[in-house]
Amino acid sequence: MLYSINISLTSTCGANCLYCPTQRSTQLQEKMMSMETFTKIIDEIADPSFSKRHAIGKIIIGEDGDALLHKDCISMLRYIKTRIPTIHTTIYSNIQNLTPDKSELIIKEKLINTLRCNIDGASAYNYSAIKKLSFATFEKNFHAFLALRNNLESPISVQISVLTLNNYITTIYNNFGFYPGKMKDKELSEIKDDYTIIAKTYKKVLNPIIDKIYKTYTVIGWAEREKLQKNIVEYSKFACTHLVRIKHEAFIASDGSWYACCLDADKQLVIGNIKTQTLEEIFIGEKRNKLITMLEKKKFDKIGGPCVTVNCCQPMHRNKLLSSLFRMLLNNKFFVNYYYHAYFLRTNKTQKKNAFNS
Repeated sequence: MLYSINISLTSTCGANCLYCPTQRSTQLQEKMMSMETFTKIIDEIADPSFSKRHAIGKIIIGEDGDALLHKDCISMLRYIKTRIPTIHTTIYSNIQNLTPDKSELIIKEKLINTLRCNIDGASAYNYSAIKKLSFATFEKNFHAFLALRNNLESPISVQISVLTLNNYITTIYNNFGFYPGKMKDKELSEIKDDYTIIAKTYKKVLNPIIDKIYKTYTVIGWAEREKLQKNIVEYSKFACTHLVRIKHEAFIASDGSWYACCLDADKQLVIGNIKTQTLEEIFIGEKRNKLITMLEKKKFDKIGGPCVTVNCCQPMHRNKLLSSLFRMLLNNKFFVNYYYHAYFLRTNKTQKKNAFNS
């Protein structure tokens, strides 16, 4: 059963985050999803026969790219609203392209339920160092969105995650023994953690009832695969951290291909394409079932792609002992199934309760 759909409207992004792989979607020929492909996905989800087999509670827009770079983004959000008015729609954005005119349309037309973003630096220098984006543009667009939302008393929730330079650099170094591959200036390792400053600054403007800002305590090393791909990995020690998500979520790229999961940066593990197949056909198809079986059996070297470096998919803490504990828990299938199923059921109930009416 599927619980949520992740749709990449575009594989392009204006950011170049320190913690993101350089090889994201490089092999995709179609960088922008066509309206035809998009409507085909939404129409199938909206079909009553599909909803009898699946419990889609959420559509995530902005997987693997900045959706607001797509010229038809607003029209696509409107289409979701028209076809599935009670679905919970979340959009991921770095805010650079969330201009006031777009914010006004999104808020007034109730096109989303949740806006998710990262604020990874308290100053222009720190923010630019980790994201290679304009802090001034972020501040301008972000505060304009909040002001309009508050003025119109919109219930759109703003969810902010924070992965600071200090946290990422220290965690990678402590666990892998080297600095991040995209880190050119070693002096960045001396920057103090500024999460407290970020949290204090933005909590002042957030609505404590519906908004949330949280620290990213664990780090994923997927941006460091190139440095570790030649190392010998003892696969028996690792589990697929996204196995339950792979079983219950769909990840659709801008060219219509359904790929393994959000950690498959270059879309190497494709199990079907929505242009020539339905979601249901891919869901019950042999490729998907074979992938899941091999992941369960930890045949990572046979699967290939990002799974060869499954050690880079593990959540890590700056404290190596805690990283080891996380790995042990993720190797316990009963813990993982309980955690994720409880999460899916809880969030789906909440999202259906809070979804806008048509």
